[in-house]
Amino acid sequence: MAYDVRLATRISPAVDRRLRMLALVKGQALSHVLVALLDLALPPADELAALLGADRHAESARTPEAIAS
Repeated sequence: MAYDVRLATRISPAVDRRLRMLALVKGQALSHVLVALLDLALPPADELAALLGADRHAESARTPEAIAS
């Protein structure tokens, strides 16, 4: 995943500047810094999948067919 202009236009200039400074301090590419930060901030994929499955199950339980049964 490359950190590019499209992503930079979607985040605030202050955050973009901080990301660039952190990349300089760490001596890493912006994309690597961004991936590392997202890995720290986001729950693991299996946890998200479980949450999505629970949400879908809850939605299907609220359908008129499920309520009528």
